[in-house]
Amino acid sequence: MYKEVLEKITKHEELSEEEIFALISSINEGAVSDVQIAGFQVALLMKGASLQETAYIARAMRNNCVPLKPRTTEETMDTCGTGGGLSTFNISTATALVAASAGIPIAKHGSRSIASLSGSADVLEALGVNINIKPHEAEKMIEEIGISFLYAPLFHPVMLKVLPPEQDLGIKTIFYSIIGPLINPAFASRHLLGVYKLELLDVVTYVAKELGYTNAMFVHGLDGLDEISLLGPTRINHLKDGEVNTFDIAPEDFGLERCSLEDIKTGSPDVNAQTINGVFLGDISGPRRNVIVLNSAAALVVGSKAKTIEAGIGLANELIDSGEASRKLAELIEMSNSFGDTA
Repeated sequence: MYKEVLEKITKHEELSEEEIFALISSINEGAVSDVQIAGFQVALLMKGASLQETAYIARAMRNNCVPLKPRTTEETMDTCGTGGGLSTFNISTATALVAASAGIPIAKHGSRSIASLSGSADVLEALGVNINIKPHEAEKMIEEIGISFLYAPLFHPVMLKVLPPEQDLGIKTIFYSIIGPLINPAFASRHLLGVYKLELLDVVTYVAKELGYTNAMFVHGLDGLDEISLLGPTRINHLKDGEVNTFDIAPEDFGLERCSLEDIKTGSPDVNAQTINGVFLGDISGPRRNVIVLNSAAALVVGSKAKTIEAGIGLANELIDSGEASRKLAELIEMSNSFGDTA
């Protein structure tokens, strides 16, 4: 099977859904070697995966994950982005906490950083969160406190197998740049997803639509951020009920001042944890607070807690000022550690 698939790719022929599902399942079962995985990755990168092939791979990856089925009264939501591009502190992680404090059930998917100083797993550990929890524990957390962190390596055995060859080759494939953020193991159908390259924005939107996302914003800061940017304009694809609306926004549209990358740049996990805590406790204002508020506003729109980004900004500010965001972080820390270290 592997040789036939590789032969088709090298001939620039389209792979069928059945071929992709068979290959991904074989990788999951350990029937494909690291050398063969690397060959597949390089060949697909050289050919260029079509939109349909990318959607098939994403669907096959979700089919081979460790699934979660939390019992919630509304659809779960994620804020996991692609990573890459200009490196900021962990804005999407802070956004997840603000959204959860508004009552949106959050299944925050993520991992350690590959390219920057601090991934979502890194900063949450620095905040005191136990990231090594079992699937039934994650389900319980979403059901009881409305948020859980889903540490990707614990839920995606195929990702664990494709990462080492990718790292050894020094290449960036669609597995981590496109597919990873879209394969939430709780099958979250709502998402605020930052994309690090403008040319990937429509690709990610297409795949998400194929996967059945119901309400999601795919955002790219035109300055190179995989967040809604405070540096300048942001392009947004808003997918809702099968329709995509594309528009640009800028900080000044909402009375916010632009800033420089230096104002919101990443630090170590400990430094980024101090930033998130400082914003939530009211000790930090200015650009670092504003960028959390702006991204949280969009998440609140996706989560149907605000009708517009303007209204979302007002609500995000209220959630921070009232201490709700800080309390939600405290709940996440306490409950995640109540299970003990389950790694």
